[in-house]
This record gives sequence, C-alpha cells and structure tokens, in this order.
Amino acid sequence: MLSVKGTFQNGVARPSEPVEEREGQPVIITFLDEGYTSPAPTADDGAWNSLEQLVEDCAVETGIPDLAYQHDHYLYGKPRKA
Repeated sequence: MLSVKGTFQNGVARPSEPVEEREGQPVIITFLDEGYTSPAPTADDGAWNSLEQLVEDCAVETGIPDLAYQHDHYLYGKPRKA
C-alpha cells in the first residue's frame, strides 16, 4: 500500500508528490480533518524501522503486480477476483 499526501480541488485529487507507475490503479481517498498532524515519533519507532527493514530485505520481486490480491488464483488455481 502506498500513502501519498495531496489536495482535493474541483472534484479531483491531486498528489503533492510524483507517483510513478500507478496509472489506472484503484485508490481509496481518506479526507483528513483540518489541523491534522502526523503522530509524533515514539520509542517504538526503532522497532517499526527494524521491521520495515526486515520486510524490505526479505522481499522477492515476482513480476506479478497483483500477487497479494489474487493469491488464491496463483496458489490454488481459483478464478481471479473481479
């Protein structure tokens, strides 16, 4: 999942940073309350950073962009989800 900050103007969501290779991908837009700020770092951030690094180190590029969503199809041969 990718989170991108941006604004919503005239019925269009506009990311405030470039988003590569996501054209046509479905999204969920969450509107933040005014004055929202990111949570302050906590002592547990070191553990999260370690976990994120472990996931990144163990990631395997399969070349299958919908693997997580369609895992039953790829593992068990079930029909693809719509």
